[in-house]
Amino acid sequence: MSKTEGTVETPYGRLDRAALTQARESYDTAALLRIIGELDELMSAVSRDVGLADLLLRLHSMAHTVIDGAAMSVAADDETLPELAQEVIGQIYGVISTLHSWVRCLEPLENLTAAT
Repeated sequence: MSKTEGTVETPYGRLDRAALTQARESYDTAALLRIIGELDELMSAVSRDVGLADLLLRLHSMAHTVIDGAAMSVAADDETLPELAQEVIGQIYGVISTLHSWVRCLEPLENLTAAT
């Protein structure tokens, strides 16, 4: 069998024929559009007031005061340093979970690579 029998030429490169057949049977290209929507939501959640960036700045200020002895730069509300750290960690795990789901969605496209 020649190198090209297991591949197919497309406008976007030579692809693995079996992987392309599998993708045509099961891959939902609309998932890529959903990722774009999720990315917009994620970027908004990270950057908005009381988003991840703000929480990290607040956490830094609290840690800088407690660990480095710096002057207080954020109000001492009812929230403790460990509670805020836990909240930030939870949000980061949420982002990681979202990114992992995107990778799983994109892997079938990566698997279209033609064997060399």
